[in-house]
Amino acid sequence: MKIKDVLVMAAIGLLGAACSDDDNKGSQWGDGVGGTKTNLDVSAYDKWTYVNLKTGETEIHPDTSEWIYTDGSVSEPKAKETIGIEWHIAIHRYEIKTNGGMVFDTGKTNMNEITELPEGDYKADENITNEDEEYAIITDMSKMMQGNVGYAKTATVNKVLCSWVKKTETGSMPPTIYEPTMHVIVLKCKDGSWAKLQFTVAGNSETNKSGFVTFNYEFIPIK
Repeated sequence: MKIKDVLVMAAIGLLGAACSDDDNKGSQWGDGVGGTKTNLDVSAYDKWTYVNLKTGETEIHPDTSEWIYTDGSVSEPKAKETIGIEWHIAIHRYEIKTNGGMVFDTGKTNMNEITELPEGDYKADENITNEDEEYAIITDMSKMMQGNVGYAKTATVNKVLCSWVKKTETGSMPPTIYEPTMHVIVLKCKDGSWAKLQFTVAGNSETNKSGFVTFNYEFIPIK
């Protein structure tokens, strides 16, 4: 065999190997599963709703952290409850945290346009305090008429996920208008799987009551 022919065969072999590597990369995930959560009730100030994006299961558990009130009083932390499902996100009204995930806002509004895990600046959850003007977690509104509101002294949220909704202060009633951005947000889970989320409604679509969410989701498991 001529040297030229040997070089050609070697090049073909390398090309085949490269294609094989690409195929392996593309097949590391299984088929996506998903659906829509319509008017999910996340209105309780003192609770979090935990969501399994693979099965659609949800569980509600109280916020057991230390609370601090605007009058300076403190509610001591409580014993944590065991969460009985594998969860990927947890929702407190319009604030969201992840179970050790990383999040990227694609800026797109069509979930079908995202067919593979996109590259981007993924952000982890962040620790916040009751003094955070934008993300503070309100936990007790029972004494609101007396001007005494309870907040989680510390909490964890994912600010990219929280940006799914735009808040506009009105100076009248209702005091705040919530509008979804409709952006498709990607969650990278700690086990290598990932998910697409698109929040489409802030509030109950039938009664207009606040503290409800509607969102589309697709979970892509790792093989």
